[in-house]
Amino acid sequence: MVEIKYARLKGVYKILWLRYVYGVDLNQHCMKSLLGHNDKRVRGYMRELRNLTLEESKWYYLCGVDEYWRWEKNLHLAFVRSVGSEIIIDNEFIQCHIVNARQIQIDNTSIDWGLPQARNKLYNTCRNWWFANYIAKQGAQQAYRQLTFF
Repeated sequence: MVEIKYARLKGVYKILWLRYVYGVDLNQHCMKSLLGHNDKRVRGYMRELRNLTLEESKWYYLCGVDEYWRWEKNLHLAFVRSVGSEIIIDNEFIQCHIVNARQIQIDNTSIDWGLPQARNKLYNTCRNWWFANYIAKQGAQQAYRQLTFF
């Protein structure tokens, strides 16, 4: 099981959520682009998470929105289950230790720039949407690999 041993939040996050992600909707941005549900134990203004055993999920996303809506202060942490691996982070946003997980770096290199939404700033600057594109790209690559082996 994936477990957050501790997560000390260095910012104050008006909105804080941990999402169990099972798919994507690239017609949406922000949280709505990540299909799934949120862990009810994680909510805004929390300063620390400790000893949280997480549900099984394909992907996980921890997101914090700065209390003053400064996007550059927002927290974004994407990860997947990886037995025996650990995530240890100490940066300007968070200090954390997560076991049986591997971090996924979030950047805009996975964006499908052929999508009409990619020309919209609300989408192409949204870290959640970047991650949704990453997931979509991984699914397309897996489908291609399955096709080439039959």
